[in-house]
Amino acid sequence: MKKYIKIILSAACLFAATGCDKGFRELNVNPNNTTSLDPVFLFSNAEVLTYAALMETEPTVVQQFIDPFGGVTSAFNFNVLNQTYTVMRWNNAYPNTIKLLEHILPDLKGNASRTNLYNETRIWRAYNYMMLVDTYGDVPYSQAGQAYLNSAFLPKYDKQQDIYADLVNELTAATAALDPAKDLVKGDVFFGGDIPQWKRLGYSLLLRIGMRYSKLDPGKAKTIVQAAVTGGVMQSNADNCYLKYNNTYPNLVTQQIQQLTNTYYLAEPFITQLKSTGDPRLKYISAMYADPGKALSLAPDTASANQFGLPIGYDSGTLPTAPGFRGVSGSGFKYSQVNYSVFGKITAPQFFVTYAQTQLLLAEAAFRGYIAGTASTYYNNGVKAAMDQFTSYDATAVISSDAQNAYLNNPAIAYSDANALKLINTQYWITSFGNGAETWANFRRSGYPALAPNTYPGRQIKGNFVRRYTYPQTEAAINADNYRAAVASMGADDLDTPVFWDK
Repeated sequence: MKKYIKIILSAACLFAATGCDKGFRELNVNPNNTTSLDPVFLFSNAEVLTYAALMETEPTVVQQFIDPFGGVTSAFNFNVLNQTYTVMRWNNAYPNTIKLLEHILPDLKGNASRTNLYNETRIWRAYNYMMLVDTYGDVPYSQAGQAYLNSAFLPKYDKQQDIYADLVNELTAATAALDPAKDLVKGDVFFGGDIPQWKRLGYSLLLRIGMRYSKLDPGKAKTIVQAAVTGGVMQSNADNCYLKYNNTYPNLVTQQIQQLTNTYYLAEPFITQLKSTGDPRLKYISAMYADPGKALSLAPDTASANQFGLPIGYDSGTLPTAPGFRGVSGSGFKYSQVNYSVFGKITAPQFFVTYAQTQLLLAEAAFRGYIAGTASTYYNNGVKAAMDQFTSYDATAVISSDAQNAYLNNPAIAYSDANALKLINTQYWITSFGNGAETWANFRRSGYPALAPNTYPGRQIKGNFVRRYTYPQTEAAINADNYRAAVASMGADDLDTPVFWDK
């Protein structure tokens, strides 16, 4: 029987090889399947899938946000390791944004008719890798997203210093190559393909990268920052890079905290900063509710005098022992929560790079002597822009010029060279609330605001604050050789090992 089967198979192969396949290929192609996909769809998807806003991680490290309850949330609130949170940025980036962006580039390289899409992809790729380096240190880069393209199923980890150096080159080249006379990327969800705005985004990102070197290598920082300013950074809030949401496509982060409102609170250092300085943003960020568990159906109390942040270093069980404990209210505690009518709306935008942040970085750059200009002017512009930004959350969230000026004239807020770094970077901390990745990164770089360490018992860090996330456990198991090489190069895979620019 086996002999006859071999004969039949051989005959079939010979039949196919002699050209008698007319119509066979067409019969075996599903006419409803997509055979090619415009890369702009991958790009749009990569934009939408990028997220920098995680509330129970970085905003907790920098003492803006607290969930005092244990269980799965027992992580950065208490300075302990929880892979549920440390893997989130990794698991979002590599299977999603990174894979999409890496697949676009070889398809468009050298295609003169799609040059703007190609270079916008390079810019947004730089943003995503910057977040990964800032979060983990050494990460897959040169071989990342190449499983389908080049069968690189177990990518090596590139040195974080090398990645940053290449990101500087990528941003410089890609931003300069953008051409208003070439293709318009209508599928771009940030700017609708507007090339001048993409150029300003690219150079503003370059400025951000340059300032990361401020303590590590001031000379390099100065060179990069000057190149960014010469290129042309963001000029107004109209240049802000952010995702817009609606009731059909909600902000998943605010949607998450709306599901268990009685467990989420704003932290005491954050509220104290806003309240003690008369910050007009306070009422749009913070609110008290008669019953935290029913916050979505209750009117928010936004009176400044009634705002109190939840103390650092306590959980739901030990909170009653905190000095000045304010008591229980309904199903929660009598402490300030996110204002769910403005900042905490499910339609609240997610900001990635803003004019306000850019102006504050320029203020520090001017103070350090990297660029010309007056640091106080940049500082004031940044604070005012951050306040104007709240109309993106709700059209009624208007802060008048008089209120802005009164705030900036407050002796505790008014710019002075003597306190420049503290003032500028404390404002950056406030301005970046909602973008946890950037808030945490700039806190590590600048050391401001000067926060007291969270000394909750059982903490698993040796230092005062979490300096990085650990790698996913699956990497140590599946990509073991490359994982071990990264740890040998960078240092222990724990929450204390700083990234290369964190001095």
